[in-house]
Amino acid sequence: MVDIVNGRPNWPKYTLLMHAIELALKAAIVSYGERGKDKPQGPEPGNHDLSAIYAYAVAYGLKPRQEILDDLPHISELHVVHYARYPQVRARPVALISQYDDMADRIMSDVDDALRRG
Repeated sequence: MVDIVNGRPNWPKYTLLMHAIELALKAAIVSYGERGKDKPQGPEPGNHDLSAIYAYAVAYGLKPRQEILDDLPHISELHVVHYARYPQVRARPVALISQYDDMADRIMSDVDDALRRG
């Protein structure tokens, strides 16, 4: 998908990328739990907080990657406040969403590896 449509951000692309990351990470968390891995300390992360969900998945056993830890917060806040659906002044995209395509691919690959190791 393109980043810009008619001079405006392609909000469906933002939404789809962020939801894909969230669902992949949650799949890893569910899989770890079903395989009997020890649950990480602390509360489970809330919905849509991609950074917290990633940290929880890493605590469960997902391979940590510094580049993901560095980049994920930039879109996590947008996902928490549903910015792509309800643009707000307090949060704004800092870059075109395609900047995060490689990060999303890496997360999907890491989750795939984690699920296959099961």
